[in-house]
Amino acid sequence: MSGRVIGSCLLLSLLLIFLIFRVRKSPQVVNATEEQALIATMPLRSGDMGDAEERKHILELENQLSAAIKESKAGEFDGDEFGKGVCTIYMYGPSAERLFSVARPILKNSRPPAGSYLIKRYGKPGSKQDRVAIDRDETPPK
Repeated sequence: MSGRVIGSCLLLSLLLIFLIFRVRKSPQVVNATEEQALIATMPLRSGDMGDAEERKHILELENQLSAAIKESKAGEFDGDEFGKGVCTIYMYGPSAERLFSVARPILKNSRPPAGSYLIKRYGKPGSKQDRVAIDRDETPPK
């Protein structure tokens, strides 16, 4: 009988270990290096860092982008960088195409300066990427 009790305890222990690791394997946060990205680059009209009015307009735009990305569950809005006459806005998620479909209409509606563009990056830095003008249709005219 002692052997049966030990065997049952061993089996029960293995079952508990299995369940604990299974629960731990539930949805995990994806590392940024595994995520895809949508990166918006917009020339600034006023110097290296833009003027106060331009930065205010970009902040309002970023609030819209952040809310739309969160609401659509397309990913996350990460932030921006200003310098050398451009503002770069970073967004990450499991699909660059999904981020693009959420963010581009907002960006396009903001009437960005000529030369503004998006980079759809399909993985970590160095992965395949596509460049798309914000203010133009994706398909070139025939």
